[in-house]
Amino acid sequence: MNKNQQQPWHILGAGAIGCLWAHAMQQWQLDVTILTRNKQQHQQLQTQGIQLTDGKVTYTSRPASLYPGLGGAKISNLLVCTKAYATLSAVESWRKLLHPQANILLLQNGMGTAQALQTRLPKANIYCATTTDGAWRQGPWRVVRAGMGDTQIGTFSAHLSSHTAPAQIAHLLTLSAAHTNLLRLHWHADILTPIWHKLAINSVINALTAVYQINNGELIKHSQARPRLEQLCKETEDVMSRCHITPIPHGLLQQALRVLNQTADNQSSMLQDCLADRPTEIDAINGFIIQQGSLLHLPCAAHKQICDDLHQQYPRPS
Repeated sequence: MNKNQQQPWHILGAGAIGCLWAHAMQQWQLDVTILTRNKQQHQQLQTQGIQLTDGKVTYTSRPASLYPGLGGAKISNLLVCTKAYATLSAVESWRKLLHPQANILLLQNGMGTAQALQTRLPKANIYCATTTDGAWRQGPWRVVRAGMGDTQIGTFSAHLSSHTAPAQIAHLLTLSAAHTNLLRLHWHADILTPIWHKLAINSVINALTAVYQINNGELIKHSQARPRLEQLCKETEDVMSRCHITPIPHGLLQQALRVLNQTADNQSSMLQDCLADRPTEIDAINGFIIQQGSLLHLPCAAHKQICDDLHQQYPRPS
């Protein structure tokens, strides 16, 4: 193992997926530190550790942690699992420790964050990932694994090669291949395609389920929501086509219906956020579609309407 592969990893955003990665990295005997929001969160983690339930077994991991102001070593490898809307402010909290040319791996829903982060940190090496792993938080530092998926990783920064993974990420891929029960990681030479495809699915499902307060499966035959689903699919495919994104096989509507059937009993993350009075990621999902459509002179009327409906139904203080 060379020096680069031995460099520690820091994780920003200790939700379900962040904790899942922290657990896996510890199992891989990597040096991993969670960046917590405050001293209380840091102390709670150090007292209780991460409790990950996978099937009938619960594992406890005890990664190191820091909170802003505590100090620490330079951050050279950073995994970001925060919500899209919180990314810039969260990264700014650790700016003093962040190496100017740090490797930053973004693993989150929506799009637009990588562009904004690259503008703020022009020398940073930014990579993006998208996952089908399933996990949810049962409580503070308590996570339930809901399903084994696959994670695609690729290059975002224009100054980097998209064909080969850097040493630090290549090492993660090697460890993943040797321990497939933890994380299944893959390098993707065109990461924007799977990220766009996941964004497309989220853009036609999540906000509708939140507005109508229904589980995923109920959307399929809902008298009001189903026609809107079809219109959202058409608009999203128009934007993707104009952005030269490879189409989703068999079309977005068929893929969306397949996902809805497979996750029929699930609540979308956006519905969960709305019911819990938390901010949503709609600006990084439907809002990104609208933004791209505007650049292409596409009206995206259905996307604008669903954004308006959600903001009216779940108003948040400005």
